[in-house]
Amino acid sequence: MKNLKVLKFGGTSLRTRFDKKKIIEVIAKERENGNDIIIVVSAVGRLGDPYSTDTLLRHIKYSEVSSREIALISSCGEIISSVILSSHLNKNGFKSIALTGGEAGIITSNNYLDSTILNIDGERIRSSINEGFIPIITGFQGNTELGNVTLLSRGGSDVTAAALSSFLHANQLDIYTDVPGIMTTDPKVLNSAKTLKHLNYHLALEIADNGGKVIHPEAIRWAEKNNIKIKIKTLKGKTETTISQYGDHSITPGKIVCVTSYDMDEKRQKVTIIGNDLNQNKELHSYISHYDMNIQSLSFFQDKIELVLPKTNATKCLKNFHDNFI
Repeated sequence: MKNLKVLKFGGTSLRTRFDKKKIIEVIAKERENGNDIIIVVSAVGRLGDPYSTDTLLRHIKYSEVSSREIALISSCGEIISSVILSSHLNKNGFKSIALTGGEAGIITSNNYLDSTILNIDGERIRSSINEGFIPIITGFQGNTELGNVTLLSRGGSDVTAAALSSFLHANQLDIYTDVPGIMTTDPKVLNSAKTLKHLNYHLALEIADNGGKVIHPEAIRWAEKNNIKIKIKTLKGKTETTISQYGDHSITPGKIVCVTSYDMDEKRQKVTIIGNDLNQNKELHSYISHYDMNIQSLSFFQDKIELVLPKTNATKCLKNFHDNFI
């Protein structure tokens, strides 16, 4: 294989004719640049779309089927995506082949609904590429050593893509999603959110582990272990986040890079302030001490500060920290 890149397309990147046209343009450019490529796909769309995982699961009652059968029906969305995209590529002059996780050689643990990748036998993928095909791999799934279908955790298509990048020694992993990279906060909460253009693995993992929804944390761990550069981007623009061992040298000690939030229960939300050595940001500590936000608990760490608040206060709190310190 020549220079190898893994491209992962999320479910929202496969929904429309415009999206599929853009994917063809991406693939054509990668080929022009002399790259061999592997594609990983998620199920198309979200709940309500015909073949999304959540929509498929509405056809069953959990009490009436086994975990193995839940894994089977849940794996169908990615299989459908892979065949649809393969058909589209073939129509546009590219040779492609759709492969399930098991067919691609992904071996997992025996936990049907929350498995981990143990090994990848990449021989079928390599031979497909050598024969001129573009392998399109179903994300989020693999097979046990006995051949049973298993699922990775939610968001597991990112993990599939990162693990394939690691085992097959890819030069880069590009993740296409519905937002232009990792942002300073959730753009659905604050429209003033900005894209973080460069992050090191450590800060990217802090964001992913604390409510950031753009990339699965385990994908970052795979990439860091094997020093694989990740680019997170959208089909609709050129803005992107690059994750690597270097990051952004302008993120000096004390600087805040991101504010995240997620629900703890029906009444409480956790807001997490993430940055570089926040112990050195005296202004931030003073602000927390004097500003009345009805904080129920507060935890300080070197690169993050966690605040637990009533849901009614959380969005205002997040906005205050974002607008005053980022």
